[in-house]
Amino acid sequence: MKPSFLLSSKAGKVFMVVCLSIIVLVASCGKKYDPVPEPVGDAKVRYVNTVLNSDPQDFYVNGAKKGIEAVAYGEVSDYLTITSGSNAFSFYNTGTTTVNTTTQAYNFPIGISGTVFYVQSQSGPKGAFAIGDDMSAPAAGKAKVRFINVNSFAGSNPISVSVVGETGVLIPSLMYIDLERLAYFSVEPAAKFKITMNSTTIEFDPGIVAGKNYTIWIDGSSATTLTAHAILQN
Repeated sequence: MKPSFLLSSKAGKVFMVVCLSIIVLVASCGKKYDPVPEPVGDAKVRYVNTVLNSDPQDFYVNGAKKGIEAVAYGEVSDYLTITSGSNAFSFYNTGTTTVNTTTQAYNFPIGISGTVFYVQSQSGPKGAFAIGDDMSAPAAGKAKVRFINVNSFAGSNPISVSVVGETGVLIPSLMYIDLERLAYFSVEPAAKFKITMNSTTIEFDPGIVAGKNYTIWIDGSSATTLTAHAILQN
């Protein structure tokens, strides 16, 4: 899984060229300069357990335990303050010293809020990934919502999402952990959603309120079941 915060390849090349130019200029002056340290500040992160029948999970950041309470399946923590920069996240069965999974290192800029998901991989082992959270206010009188498919039983079967009572489809095809489609949609207060996979359809009422942002994650206990869960962001 790629980190959520990366320079584009073009921006990366420009950055390298600028750095090389600086090296040449410094060398021509005959002076030695210490590298300027990256600015450090606060970022925020929370964690959610999406693994059905799992033990409650303790959460670690760069090898240090964070948070007061373990999260059981379907639960999400409050946002915790972490230090910006490189952060890797781990999940442990509560009270144990054996790690279930650790993410790659993610670069969290100062002021960013993010959510780390503990998931069941389609191949069997546990996994985890982090995504940035949009904390900006939605349009007046609206709410913002995004959807993540973490149903490991779904295989190659996509999920579609539509708004109950409206024509058209909000998301025609949402694959397992499809972060490329991780977009927010503007919806009306009290919106309900129809979620379909193959012949299985559920209607989900997350209690949408104007002025709020939501993440809805969708899992299931088999290839023919769907369950939806809503997380309030702001």
